[in-house]
This record gives sequence, structure tokens and C-alpha cells, in this order.
Amino acid sequence: MDSAVEEKLYKFFSKFPLIEYKKSNILLRPEDTPQGVSYLLQGYVRIFFITKNGHEFTLNIFKPGSFFPLTWAISNIDNTYFYEAMGDIKILRAPKEVFLDFIQKDKEILYLINYRLLVGIDGITSRLEYLITGDARCKVANVLLMLSRRFGKANLKNGHVKIDFNITQKDIAQLAGITRETVCFEMKKLEANKSIKRANNSYIICNVKKLDTGALISKSGVTPQTL
Repeated sequence: MDSAVEEKLYKFFSKFPLIEYKKSNILLRPEDTPQGVSYLLQGYVRIFFITKNGHEFTLNIFKPGSFFPLTWAISNIDNTYFYEAMGDIKILRAPKEVFLDFIQKDKEILYLINYRLLVGIDGITSRLEYLITGDARCKVANVLLMLSRRFGKANLKNGHVKIDFNITQKDIAQLAGITRETVCFEMKKLEANKSIKRANNSYIICNVKKLDTGALISKSGVTPQTL
């Protein structure tokens, strides 16, 4: 997206107070009414729900420059999820009505919101496909590819892609909908065949083609479904 539009968005939110949260602090709970629209200035926030069995399932991870919750702000849909700081974070929070007035007067910002929503829907649809049809290997590979696309930094010399924040095997398990032990087992296999490696608390995708989820599903004998 145009950096000038991103700058315009930041300037709007910068008029409002800075709020800080520590790692694992909950910003929002399902029963909470949001206090406004939050702009993530620093750090990462995950959105998750808890299953009937008590397992946490991560739906999305917000990176700096994200703002939320849009479904509540724009569509008046009650929040039904937890929002948790994945580390120490800083946000700027604007009142809902002020935010709505701002975006309704600016077509570029509206386009930015639509763009982000559509990219998000595409990512969730892809994950849903592999959650339904894929085995554990496919699910882990799909999560790693998704993280590399959203948070990756490419090395043009060797083609490696570094997932540029400290993602844990527990985080991957909560994104993939499987146990941490299963993730650990699958990650060891991916490291053994040199698809990925671990360096300085970050994962590096060494071979995107090897990690391609479509290829893995084809090899596992599962036919992807169109959702």
C-alpha cells in the first residue's frame, strides 16, 4: 500500500493518548465493549478464542500499523474474541465515532481498510482449507508460509525468508489447531530436510518450494477442497 496513506492513518491516531500493555496482558475479552479503535504502534497482538475443551485457537496476529476491532467499529458486531499482547506493546486508541468520521471522509483510507480486510479473508480461507483437508505436516507448513508472507524478510542473496519476530511452537500450534508436541515433531522433520532452520529465536524458511503446502497435500493423497 501507498506509504503516504499509511502515514495519514498514523497522523490521525497520533492525536490520541499512548497506551502500553505488558506481555500476556489481555486488551479485550469476549464480554468487553471496546473503548475505541486501537492502532498498534509497537509489538504484536493475537486474536483468539477458547474451545469447549479449554484449548486456545489463534485466528490472527496483528503487526504494527494494524488497527482493530473493525467489525465492532464499522458493523456494530459485538466482540466475541480475546485480544492478547504477544510481548510488550504500545497502542494509540481513538474514539469510535471520531474514527468513523475520519474514514468516511477519506476514500484512500477506506480503500486501505477494504484492501486489508480482503487480504485477511484470503489468508483465513487458505488456512481453513488446510485445517479441514490437511494432515499435521500440511497445517504446520501452511502456518509457516502464512507467517513468512505477513512477517517475513527476504534475503535476496540466498532466497531465505526470516519470520521477523519471536514465534514459538506454542504459537504455531494455536494457529494450526494441533498440539505443541505435534508441532515439535513436524518442525524437526522440516529442519531435517532443510526446509527451515532456527536462528536467534526466529525461524528462517530456507526453501519455500519444499514448504509449499499444495505440494505437501498432493503427496499426502488429500485433494484440496474449494470453500
